[in-house]
Amino acid sequence: MPALEVENLRYYYRTRRGAVKAVDDVSFSIEPGETIAVVGESGCGKTSTANAIMRLLPRNVETYEGRVVLDGQDTMAYSNEEFRHKVRWRGISMVFQSAMNALSPTTRCGFQVAEPLMVHYDLEKEEALEAAREGLRNVGLSEDVAKRYPHELSGGMKQRVVIAMALVLKPKVVILDEPTSALDVMTQANIINLLKGLQKESRLAYLFITHDLGLASELADKVAIMYAGKIVEIGTASRVYPAPQHPYTQKLIQSVPLLRGEVAPDFIPGVPPDLTSVPAGCRFHPRCPVSFKMCGWSASELQAFLEARSGATGQAGVKPLSAAKFEPKDSWKLVVKPKAGTAPADLASEIRALVDVERAKAPVLQGIETVRERGERVVIDLYAAAVPELMGADGQRAACWLLTEEGKRYAGG
Repeated sequence: MPALEVENLRYYYRTRRGAVKAVDDVSFSIEPGETIAVVGESGCGKTSTANAIMRLLPRNVETYEGRVVLDGQDTMAYSNEEFRHKVRWRGISMVFQSAMNALSPTTRCGFQVAEPLMVHYDLEKEEALEAAREGLRNVGLSEDVAKRYPHELSGGMKQRVVIAMALVLKPKVVILDEPTSALDVMTQANIINLLKGLQKESRLAYLFITHDLGLASELADKVAIMYAGKIVEIGTASRVYPAPQHPYTQKLIQSVPLLRGEVAPDFIPGVPPDLTSVPAGCRFHPRCPVSFKMCGWSASELQAFLEARSGATGQAGVKPLSAAKFEPKDSWKLVVKPKAGTAPADLASEIRALVDVERAKAPVLQGIETVRERGERVVIDLYAAAVPELMGADGQRAACWLLTEEGKRYAGG
């Protein structure tokens, strides 16, 4: 039985500009003694996934739904009070990203480790402090640390105190939110080795959140690549690292500098999308180097490209389009009004020629299905988008249309 199952999890924030779809239909599972690393750019929804599992619900959370099953029990059926007593810290605990911010500066470290025992198990203070001292010893710290304040400790020692806090109630699942991001390389290695040892002793299940692919490879059995609130690839580390299937995963791995070899790191063009208005279809398609017709190009994206071409006067080698106005009729239809003195048939011919010449360089043109005249206008129909589901074997699945037969033909595979 999995230690943790997450199914169709959604976690949206309410803002004045609309709902931020921070976590949008995310599913995965973790077995006892296993580590799954959730990897992606800043803002992709990694920490929001952890907050949703821990049921940390600020007032501006608009949508919170799905299933979070801990050791066979659906925790979503619990009230907030039941979850706080039965699940949080006892069943699932969390090591937060910044150890200094997770510790109270005015409270001795021993009491901070002991406090969960006093709250959840009603232990007397001295009994809880003795258990806290044992917990500190288990993470490689001396008992003397229990008497110290956080500012008296190094960064690595503070991180170990936070780990002791997370383990003192002996949970089945531990969420590690970038636990080594503020530490030097040697301290990082020591913390990772400590986490490995603790996992081996207690069969802990880890959810490891990081943007560091190299670090994830040291700890993870499975890797989930997250982009714009969705998991776009998931599988065993032994399969994802050497043979990534999603273009986003490929770009992430290519962006990591190599110690050996002369291949320069690559980069991902553009910026992550606005999660209040996510792209249709595959959310990565505006930045993807191999996107094609099925990926989700919309009328508004095509309009932005053609408007730039219509105002291209003076650019070397670029012939401006004879278009005066663009009117998106829906997500997949764009109506174009020609300039005065230009016949619709001539404008349609210009657009078709542009598609033929620049299709390979401008992926948005891959989304055009037909260009036709209708009265005094030109109508451009685009292929309707659909969101790709995770495809492939259990050992490695990716949400990319290139894995379909049509996508393989497009890619020449």
